[in-house]
Amino acid sequence: MRKLPFTSSRARDRAKEYFVLLTLGFTIAVVFGAITALTASQRSLGIFESIGRSIAGKIDTQDRFHTFLSIYFNNLGVATSAYALGVLFGIVPWLIVMVNGFILGLVVALVISQGLMSPVQALLAIVPHGVFEIPAILLSATAGILLYRGTLKKEGLDLVYSSLRLYALSAGLLLLAAFIEAFVTPRVAGL
Repeated sequence: MRKLPFTSSRARDRAKEYFVLLTLGFTIAVVFGAITALTASQRSLGIFESIGRSIAGKIDTQDRFHTFLSIYFNNLGVATSAYALGVLFGIVPWLIVMVNGFILGLVVALVISQGLMSPVQALLAIVPHGVFEIPAILLSATAGILLYRGTLKKEGLDLVYSSLRLYALSAGLLLLAAFIEAFVTPRVAGL
């Protein structure tokens, strides 16, 4: 039986390599976001308020299903951008990962340092859905880089096929993450 092109060891190795590098970049960005929040708190509060206004329009505390759909389509839009715009020399996936990491670090450090949440409550507000959402965004960014490498760099269709699989996996994980974020996280974190 012939192996399908998206199961090549080369594609898997490339995907693992980019996923690890993107995870490292995300982690560094989280740290820089936290440092920024703690060292430039007034400027960070302005960013935080802007993010809060953006999120407030998407959350409906009375209708969790609407919130679930809103979260899912917002995150799917981010994942799709990381994937589809990966063809722009593989840069956009990196930007999306770094910006999201920076914002996460900034927001968590701010809500804790300003006394809006305890460290435990902040973790409970992120971890239940974050264990699916963060890897999903990293997978879509990995897929975007593979798409670029397989098309513009002409490194092979196996990379393109692998990118499609990773993007589909990312979309599925984001669905699960959105469900948890809308229905489980508020109860667990006491929000």
